[in-house]
Amino acid sequence: MSEKPKIKVATAWLGGCSGCHMSFLDLDERLMDLAKLVEFTASPITDVKEIPEVDVGIIEGAVCTDENKHMCSSRWAIARLRAISPPCATSKSSPMC
Repeated sequence: MSEKPKIKVATAWLGGCSGCHMSFLDLDERLMDLAKLVEFTASPITDVKEIPEVDVGIIEGAVCTDENKHMCSSRWAIARLRAISPPCATSKSSPMC
């Protein structure tokens, strides 16, 4: 019996404090359970230049640069589910994708 394919997830950190990613990492050992279900194809620590096709794209922060704009309009735009974490009060709620 073959295993069910993992959900492909990519996360991006645009302009901001990275607090959302840090909160995600606070899941601690529950990340190991999550890793059994999903494949993290790109994140701020992977240094991937081109975002692969993903099922879920999670974007954190504000659009501050042309690179941020490109990221929001590339593979992220075709993710089956796109979750956006708006900038918090520490960044004066800057505009998003």
